[in-house]
Amino acid sequence: MKNTMTLLTTLTFPFLLVNCSTQPSTITVPQINYPQPPIKTEPLQQTPQSNPILGRTISLPPQIIKERATPTFPHIKSNGKSFVSKKFKLPSTINETSGLIKIDNQLWTHNDSGGASKLYQIDEHNGRVLRSIQIDNASNRDWEDIAYDDTYVYIGDTGNNLGNRKDLKIYKIPRAALRNEKRVPAEVIHYSYNDQKSFKRKLHKHNFDCEAMIAHNGKLYLFSKNWQDYKTRLYELSTLPGRHKAIPIATFNINGLVTAADYNPELGILLLTTYNNLMNVNIWAFSNHDNRNFFSGQSKQLNIEPLQGQVEGVTFIDNYRAYLSSEAFRKYIFAFDAALYEVNFSGEFE
Repeated sequence: MKNTMTLLTTLTFPFLLVNCSTQPSTITVPQINYPQPPIKTEPLQQTPQSNPILGRTISLPPQIIKERATPTFPHIKSNGKSFVSKKFKLPSTINETSGLIKIDNQLWTHNDSGGASKLYQIDEHNGRVLRSIQIDNASNRDWEDIAYDDTYVYIGDTGNNLGNRKDLKIYKIPRAALRNEKRVPAEVIHYSYNDQKSFKRKLHKHNFDCEAMIAHNGKLYLFSKNWQDYKTRLYELSTLPGRHKAIPIATFNINGLVTAADYNPELGILLLTTYNNLMNVNIWAFSNHDNRNFFSGQSKQLNIEPLQGQVEGVTFIDNYRAYLSSEAFRKYIFAFDAALYEVNFSGEFE
């Protein structure tokens, strides 16, 4: 019984078998004094900034100045290469495709002179026309390009082969109308070139034709198709309905006839397409420019494999790919079908 009680006591109260001292053990840890470096303090450097409201100079901390810095856009590689591939032939309904946009995950085009006053949605997988939208309060005398901003879509009735038009227009419709409308009325922007003095009829012997347009920072920007000198002139135009002057900003010696434009605001890259009298297609890229003059930064003719056709539409698919649309062309020794191409120019930028 005694052994049994001892076992029970041991199992039930094991701490009774532990020899606990009432005095805690003391462990001595040597004190080490590490040398402390002197603390160097400097006053916060201030960067002078002009305050237009107060009319005097104020100072802002450098971290705020850094946050306001302009983002760095891609630089053009000198030895890069782009690749162009034909996706498919376009149907006869849009065989004179002359403008192209990809907007809200939909691909849209229109025909040029004499076509219906309609926009056509294209299936990106096979080129079929999915649906069309009738543009009311508009006529298609010579629709050449299409552009958009956050709220509106702009259709450029800007073609001017003879150089004598005094009824140049841009039609403005709500961007939301592309979702499911069958017809939509357009507002009209009437314009003329501020530097055009002569309106004599001169077929392909003047510099006031236009087939390329973008919308950017609340303005429209037009790029002329110069039949005389193969340059292009950049114009700025209001987006408000009414009558306006297109103001010249700069000229670029592009050595071709400009036929389409698109702008990627995320990367700050402008694309312009051209062709020459042998129907050789070229694509130019412009980056690192200032806010209005797209010709003020870097420029490069993209290094693509030889391509012939009458390319008249270009639109970004993503940051480094774009679609090109080419209208049907049969004249002289040339014969081209209307087609959609894809170009990958990621190798041209860093």
